[in-house]
Amino acid sequence: MMGLARFAMKSQLNAGVLAAGFAALPMLYALSAALVALVTLRRGATEGTRVLMWSLAGGLVSWQLTGMILPLLVLPVTALLAMVMRSVQSWSVLLTVAALLGIALALAAQGLLNDRFEAVITQVQQGVAGADTSQPMWQMLESVKPNAAFLVMTVELLEALLCLVLARYWQAGLYNPGGFRQEFHALRISGRLLIALVLLAGLAYVVKPAAMLLLLLPLLFAGVALVHGVIAKTNMGGQWLLAFYVGGLLLNQFILPLLVLGAVIDGVLDIRARLTKAPDQNDE
Repeated sequence: MMGLARFAMKSQLNAGVLAAGFAALPMLYALSAALVALVTLRRGATEGTRVLMWSLAGGLVSWQLTGMILPLLVLPVTALLAMVMRSVQSWSVLLTVAALLGIALALAAQGLLNDRFEAVITQVQQGVAGADTSQPMWQMLESVKPNAAFLVMTVELLEALLCLVLARYWQAGLYNPGGFRQEFHALRISGRLLIALVLLAGLAYVVKPAAMLLLLLPLLFAGVALVHGVIAKTNMGGQWLLAFYVGGLLLNQFILPLLVLGAVIDGVLDIRARLTKAPDQNDE
C-alpha cells in the first residue's frame, strides 16, 4: 500500500492514471478516493482537483458499465474533506464539519432524489418479500423509505472519512513517519465542538432521528481513537485492539453506543491525560 502511494506521488500523471483506474473498478474506488485525498493533503486543492477529475472520469466508466454511482458520490466528498483537513489540521474540527456537510447533502438528496431512493427500496422489497406486505423484512424496508437519504449519506460519509484516514496514514508514512499514530491517538472532541454536537444530536432526535447517525459519527471516531490511545499509553498490546475490533463487529449494537459515550466522557475528563504511561515491555 505504501509503495502504491509512493508511486502515485512521483508525478501528477501517475496519481491521475491510478485514480482513474481504481475508480473504474467497482470494488477499488475507495483507493481512488484515498489517492485524491493524498494529493490534496500534500500538494493542495489545485492539484488535488486535477486528480479528482481523472478519478471522476473513471467513476463515469464504472457507472456506465455497472450502474454503480457510489464512486461519483464518495470521490468529491473525500476530496472536499481533504481540503478542509489541509486547512484546519484538526481531526475534531474536520469531523464536525463532515457531519454538518453530511446533513446538508442528505437534505439536498432527500429533496432531489427521494423518489429514486424509494424506487430502489421498492425493488429490494419485491426481490426479498415479493407481494407479501406482511413479512417483517418488507415492513422494515418500508419504514426506511422516509429516511433513505440520511442512511445512504451516513454510509457515504463514513466511507469518505475512512478514505481520508487512509490518505492521512499514507501522507504520514511518506513524509512524517509516526505522525499519524500520534495524531490519531490524540483525537478528542471537547469544549464547544462537543457541546454543539450533543445539542444538535438532541435536536435531531426530536426533529429528524435519522440525522443523529451523521451527528454521532464524529463521536464514534473519537471513541475509536480513545481506545487506541488508551491501549497505546498503557502498553496493553495489539491483541487488545484485535479483540476490540472483533467485538465491534460481533456486538456492534452494544459497542457503538459505548464508544460514543466514552468519547463524550473523554471530552469532559480527558481520560488519556489522567493515565500514567506504562513502561515499555521491552525495557529492562
